[in-house]
Amino acid sequence: MRLPVLRSASSKKLLLLALPLILANLSQPLLGLVDTAVLGHLGDAQLLAGAAVGTFLLSQIIWLLGFLRMSISGLAAQQYGAFSLTQEPAQRVWFDELARGLICALVLGAGLYLLSAPLLAWIQSYTELPTLAQSSLHTYFSIRVANAPIILFNLVLIGWMVGHQRTKQVMWIQIIGNLTNIVLNLTLVFGFDLSVAGLAYATVITEWLMCIASISMIYRYVRGREQGLPCSAIPALLRKDNIPSSSIRMLSPDWFRLARFYRLLSLNRDLFIRSIFLQLCLAFVTYQGARYGVEAAAINALLMQFFVIIALGLDGIANAIEALIGEAQGQSDQRQKWQNIGISFMWSSIFALSFAIIFALGFSDILGLLTNQTDIIVAAQPYYGLIVALPLLAHWCYCLDGIYIGLTRADVMRNSMFVSAFAGFFLVYWLTLGLENLGLWYALLALQTMRGLTLGGHLWWLYSKRLNRLANIPT
Repeated sequence: MRLPVLRSASSKKLLLLALPLILANLSQPLLGLVDTAVLGHLGDAQLLAGAAVGTFLLSQIIWLLGFLRMSISGLAAQQYGAFSLTQEPAQRVWFDELARGLICALVLGAGLYLLSAPLLAWIQSYTELPTLAQSSLHTYFSIRVANAPIILFNLVLIGWMVGHQRTKQVMWIQIIGNLTNIVLNLTLVFGFDLSVAGLAYATVITEWLMCIASISMIYRYVRGREQGLPCSAIPALLRKDNIPSSSIRMLSPDWFRLARFYRLLSLNRDLFIRSIFLQLCLAFVTYQGARYGVEAAAINALLMQFFVIIALGLDGIANAIEALIGEAQGQSDQRQKWQNIGISFMWSSIFALSFAIIFALGFSDILGLLTNQTDIIVAAQPYYGLIVALPLLAHWCYCLDGIYIGLTRADVMRNSMFVSAFAGFFLVYWLTLGLENLGLWYALLALQTMRGLTLGGHLWWLYSKRLNRLANIPT
């Protein structure tokens, strides 16, 4: 039986946007693997421990600030849709939201750098690492955090490109950036004998190169759109000296008024609150799991890799959904928006079912690839059903996150996460206290399920309102 919806233009467009992002995501674990291997060959486990703590600390901070990418992606997608309604370049203001996003990134990056010294001192006192590990942590974190504005610039630039459906460019930037980072790691650490500092400098250099590449690609893209050229003709513009006349307007003092930033700042505020509640739940799993003993902590470390695998695939789908929903919203095309939402659910379900089948058939084999500790693999078997169910229940919240980012309704995402954290995660954890670590995973599954239910319930309410409006339109 053939399903026409699978062959529709919108369905193909979503896949064309999503697949490059999935490939880009898949390249990320390779970088982490090489980083760990490089650190593991430095000759002292304390160097590995210190740098690993620094990497974890910085990655958690940057993850919390990931709202910069999400907010700009939604706004840029709506901008992309609105621009498709006009052929007059003078009516377009390409860089307003991008510039405001970069200003927010600069302020947050500078603030993070200024707070880095007391933060690092607190972490060092809390972790009680040996002297060499403390030195390794200080070296790595200090070098990386000094580059915080560029790290956040990259989040904004990537978000803008996803919103404008430049996902192939994002893929190449991410993949080539990760490969460059690997080469620089090996060169600076082993070739120049820079140890942990070399690892940090390699990442800093890569972040600068990725930032420059992103700006270059955005400039070429906008210059081509302004001149009405197809995307295939844009590279030829590199041989011309003309500069777009209407893309970049002079920024008047009025442009910097706080009211002009209100929409972006309110989106960032709500997404940040959402991220805090989500991070609170994930950190609780790690912390409480460690309290249940070494075996529970080891099991959680392995099972979290299944969580990461799901995120690699479903995040790519969610990012593509952001772009399509935002485009339809910017065009004020309700019919296309709801059609895209239906297609998004379909493809998200297909990917989730694929993950569930892979996990069902290869659960023990995947664990065997991650560890050779037979006792840990045996101890993880009671979690089999939870891991198989995870993609089937969690994919709804990934998909709905993409939809609501495209709609720029971060307030709904914030409220959903608040309810899901307390009425889902912590309530189920309390009800399953007797199950100890297994109860933690029931709580995590409840969190993802509740997110899907609350966001889905709100979306159904929006759809019902639309049906009522259509029913009241006289024929």
